[in-house]
Amino acid sequence: MIELMTPMTLAVTLEVQRELEARAAETDAARRQHVERMRYEAELARRRYMKVDPDNRLVADSLEAEWNDKPRRHADAAEDYKRRSKQQAAALTAEAQRRILDLAEQLPRIWQDPRVDSRERKRIVRLLIDDVTLIKSQTITAHVRLSGGATRTLVLDRPLPIAQIRKFKPELVAEVDRLLDHHCDREVAEILNNHGWQTWEAKAFNLKKVAFIRCAYKLASRYERLRRRGMLTTREIAAKFCVSETAVHTWGRQGLITKCYTDSLNRGLWEIPPGMTIRKGCGGRGARPAQLTAITAPSKE
Repeated sequence: MIELMTPMTLAVTLEVQRELEARAAETDAARRQHVERMRYEAELARRRYMKVDPDNRLVADSLEAEWNDKPRRHADAAEDYKRRSKQQAAALTAEAQRRILDLAEQLPRIWQDPRVDSRERKRIVRLLIDDVTLIKSQTITAHVRLSGGATRTLVLDRPLPIAQIRKFKPELVAEVDRLLDHHCDREVAEILNNHGWQTWEAKAFNLKKVAFIRCAYKLASRYERLRRRGMLTTREIAAKFCVSETAVHTWGRQGLITKCYTDSLNRGLWEIPPGMTIRKGCGGRGARPAQLTAITAPSKE
């Protein structure tokens, strides 16, 4: 619509309007002459009837019938002329034409003005567009007819179903699956936001959105992935080496084992280096600290 509202197209439209006005004026003059001719014929029929000899009844009756018919036909012609005159478009003045040409420069600026709300833009559209015909098939074909008679045909893609719009892209799901190998849900959301990913609503990701993707696409959680790698809880480490849970945390501070966090609440699982085991320390006179030792095959002895 904005493309059509250019000074050139409006100038052509005004030229066509002036041509139509000239033709309308010619038609109006012809109708006015027809009305005048019918009035003259009615007046002539009246004078003929007034001059007839009353004794000549045959001629008198004929002239009387003509006199009755001619005024009726004149009245019909006058009524038709009056009705058609109202329907005829009023001629545009020079001031109106100048304002129309100014509109070509003002409309794009008004349309793009952020202070103009959508309701006003819709009013502009209703003034400029007569009708739109939509044909729905594999695509949507829109035939647009503007008030001045110009037309446009647009071929548009059919909008996707809401379920498909809300569906996450496969590459996004793959990225979440990859990040969950090393990060919890909250960290995954922060990484996605930093890389410019957005939800279908053009909003930022958060912990709940990442958790929804995991559940919807049956992705293993960070906790499940760590368990698959053989990591143990604090209680399981303590039971395995017959030590207290406090000793397990001490081993973690000493770097003997590594804690991999599963969420942002400092909850996680412990990882023992591959091929290694922990040799418990002891106190007393021959005290020695706990240390990592390589796992060796048991001897026959």
